[in-house]
Amino acid sequence: MEQINIAETFRQNNTATVVKFVMLMAVIFLMTFIITVFPMSVTFMFLAAPALIMNIGWLMFARAL
Repeated sequence: MEQINIAETFRQNNTATVVKFVMLMAVIFLMTFIITVFPMSVTFMFLAAPALIMNIGWLMFARAL
């Protein structure tokens, strides 16, 4: 019976450890994702802005005809 108690104790302790590990990995992933994506998002915004402005201009020009 002692082996069953040890297995149950190990399962409970291991579950808590796995949850802590997963949460730590999720926080690290989100931090690195934000740090990596933020500079690129500024670049994409500057690259996309002229295209969006030109498309809006063409739509206004087509509506004026």
